[in-house]
Amino acid sequence: MTTKIDVLVIDDDKFIQKLITKTLTTEMMEVRTADDGESGIEEAIKKCPDIILLDVEMPGINGYEVCDRLRNKESSKQVPIIFLSSHSSLRERMQGYEVGADDYLVKPFEKDNLVARINVLVKYHIERKELHEQYQLAHKNAVAAMTGSSELAIAMRFLEKSLSFHSINELAQGLFECTDQLSLECCAMIFANENTSMWYSSENTAISPLEKELIEMCDKEARFLDFGNRTIINYPCISLLIKNMPLDDLERYGRVKDLLPIILSAVNSKTNTVRTEEALTKQSENLLTSFKLIQNSLFYLGTTIVKNRKQSTFIMNQLVQGLNIDFLGMGLEEDQEAFLLTRIDSAIDKALDEMDAGKEIREALTFVRSNLNDVADNQKELYQAFKDSLATEVAEQSSDLDDSVELF
Repeated sequence: MTTKIDVLVIDDDKFIQKLITKTLTTEMMEVRTADDGESGIEEAIKKCPDIILLDVEMPGINGYEVCDRLRNKESSKQVPIIFLSSHSSLRERMQGYEVGADDYLVKPFEKDNLVARINVLVKYHIERKELHEQYQLAHKNAVAAMTGSSELAIAMRFLEKSLSFHSINELAQGLFECTDQLSLECCAMIFANENTSMWYSSENTAISPLEKELIEMCDKEARFLDFGNRTIINYPCISLLIKNMPLDDLERYGRVKDLLPIILSAVNSKTNTVRTEEALTKQSENLLTSFKLIQNSLFYLGTTIVKNRKQSTFIMNQLVQGLNIDFLGMGLEEDQEAFLLTRIDSAIDKALDEMDAGKEIREALTFVRSNLNDVADNQKELYQAFKDSLATEVAEQSSDLDDSVELF
């Protein structure tokens, strides 16, 4: 609104026009006039006034029709309108109210009364405009807050669901479910380990060679890389290319850039966890395999020791029997024969002593094998408990999480 209050008088009575112009033309008001309804509408469209004084009875279209047409035009629908009429019945006042008038003044009228009513309506109009602007701003903020809360709820739901993911594929699928709800088209490179990268697309389509090159060649030290309506976001275990950042809606653009680090930070942490889980699982499987091999080797070694001891004892006994027979045919003196037999018996006794030490070794190996069996059984129980806990966690997450998660 200008410094002066712009008043438009639509009345075919020249005397009334002059009276109102003389009464209202001050430092605070300026007056324009129109002689009939059509010219009054044209004048209001040409320059929207701050208030309209409208005669009811005019040639051509009457004041009620003029008011109705002004209320149906966007530029003049909120302008205060005061009807001027020589009729004061309730029916005519109601008719004026029905077509959208704000006040009804009966001719002849007091100058001070006219000025007072104009001031009241102008003040009312200003306050209503300010309230409307405040309402629009509050509505906009409320919509933005509700939208932001909904988007934050999507991110929070992903953080909860990420606890139930136990593979890179599940993690990527969960990530793209989240970005789909945010209306983002993406592709991602996830490092399954230090030397292996896996590629995923939210649209379940092939990733173009250029998209792969952009992700691989971008500076991994930079968290965000913006170009056009595309953005690459880097974390140690994941690089995400967003193909349709909402540049036409800067508020939503800001919210998306605030949410994505939360989501991708969870993806990065979960990727490390998955890699650790896979490494532990593989290590457990390797340990169980090693335990079985060691058990079999120890069993074979112990069995071989027992078998060799029996075989050695049998060979020595055969040797003694053969020597006794051979001595009879050698013609040895009795003392010579006794000497040789004594030496042979002494050697056999020493060999048997050594074999008895082999028995201790076998018993020690048996003890080691028994302990390895216990360790292997415990490892099997731990491994099975770990697998069962993962399965239980997945089931609990699936049953506990509700698709209608809300923050408020």
